[in-house]
Amino acid sequence: MTHNKRRPLACTMLIAISLLAPVPAISQDAALYDNITNPDASFVRVIVEPLGLGAVQGTPFEAIESGVSPYVVIDEPGEVSVAAGSVQGSLEVAAGGFYTYALASDGTANVITDTITRSPGQADVAFYNLSDIPSADLFVPAANAVAIAEVAAGEAGAVALKAPLTLDFEARQGDEVLGSVSAVDLRRREGVTLTLRGKDGSYVLRADANALKQ
Repeated sequence: MTHNKRRPLACTMLIAISLLAPVPAISQDAALYDNITNPDASFVRVIVEPLGLGAVQGTPFEAIESGVSPYVVIDEPGEVSVAAGSVQGSLEVAAGGFYTYALASDGTANVITDTITRSPGQADVAFYNLSDIPSADLFVPAANAVAIAEVAAGEAGAVALKAPLTLDFEARQGDEVLGSVSAVDLRRREGVTLTLRGKDGSYVLRADANALKQ
């Protein structure tokens, strides 16, 4: 198999930025997590199949349309009970941490510590490989570059990208495109979660904005 030569993302994101006209920064500024006044608060969510069930520390989520629940604010560090579909578990949270209990295609659930920078000039992008593909990349066609490389099945990777910006993304295995999403809005100090789901050759990539449980 012949592989196309890809540029490192750090250099080629400048190409993507020059190709796409960003929305004015004032309208795109965001502060998703700034309303939480407790500095020790942590954040926990679940990822399940679309329209699946989940729960975080007694807060139930029924028929989660996208499969990605909002983060639940946990006021103190310690053990938190979680459920994803029929799988139940627990995790230890530290002050200020972000965590996801993610249900993979094989029916197992993994605790993943999320990387959230809350950068004033960037957006947090997370890529979850919840498929049966052993390793997948998140690719940015506009930059001809891999944004997040070699995410193992049941795991996640993250990157902070310049914002505001609108980008298309692809999930790839080598040069094979497994799924794609178009016109994903990247907002300052907010995050986007991209999930690759499926098995046995049928895959779907989806993008959902991060949210807090109100």
